[in-house]
Amino acid sequence: MHDSGDHRNCAGHAHGGHTHTHAAPADLGAKLLASVVVNLAITVAQVVGGVLAGSLSLLSDAAHNASDVLGLALAYFANRVGRLPATERRTYAFKRAEVLAAFVNAAGLLAVSVWVLIEAAGRLLRPTPVEGGVVAVLAGIGLVANTAAAVLLRGGRDLNVRSAFLHLVADAVTSFGVLAGGVVMLVTGWGAVDALVSIALALWMIRESYQIVRASTDVLLDAVPVGVVLGEVQQTLLSGEHVVEVHDLHVWSLSSTERALSAHLVTDCTDLEALSASLARLKAELADRHGIAHSTLELECAGGECAGAQCVLPHEEVWRG
Repeated sequence: MHDSGDHRNCAGHAHGGHTHTHAAPADLGAKLLASVVVNLAITVAQVVGGVLAGSLSLLSDAAHNASDVLGLALAYFANRVGRLPATERRTYAFKRAEVLAAFVNAAGLLAVSVWVLIEAAGRLLRPTPVEGGVVAVLAGIGLVANTAAAVLLRGGRDLNVRSAFLHLVADAVTSFGVLAGGVVMLVTGWGAVDALVSIALALWMIRESYQIVRASTDVLLDAVPVGVVLGEVQQTLLSGEHVVEVHDLHVWSLSSTERALSAHLVTDCTDLEALSASLARLKAELADRHGIAHSTLELECAGGECAGAQCVLPHEEVWRG
């Protein structure tokens, strides 16, 4: 951690005077772009094949692949835009652009999944002929292409890239399921398996998209990040030397991978040099224990007035109770 700022008076601010740059491999953008192209080609082929073969499961797989095209394109965009510096208007740059796009993308996928589920239920009641051979061939191509794209992104340390890798692995598994369904239809002629596979895929996509919508909504509403317990963060701050009280504590997500914190620390103000060292240690503990890399700590003297307009929030009254 870097220094906590210049503490010339007791009511000063201690900011995280550092910049966290999540370095990415130089060829990451090219790999993401290649994955976008591969998945876009798969999607187009599956849409055309699904219409020609009358296969709802193939169209369901295409819908899921289309969502991944948008997700990978977003990761590529974030990789490019993430290199842009902050501006006077956008002091956090474009950190939440990926979150907003993920919300829109997942909401659209949720709507498509519901449509697939309704259509599949109708096909179980009114079976339609399906070309199992076309389904099997295109699903096999999707399996190979998604596996290749996943291998391309394997080993990335960036959380967004790891998420994209896991989606591609899931796509490969989905394509395998559609392939198996196509083979069953080709061998047995049982067309209902297409609707059954579609229902399974739709339920899985609903679950997946709902989780993304919920997670992105939490970030956009500045909710406490999943995995962070506010009371434990408060105890970490109270463990600092010269800290006698903590209030006006907030923890939120800057993006899907970065967390931030702001709080008022009431101190005994006996030794500003020692207090500065204590704050530096607190920032390191916040990063190590809670994954909070960006912290802003405002100092107040014990017995003095709070510098903020609303220093004690309702949830803090609950903690004290």
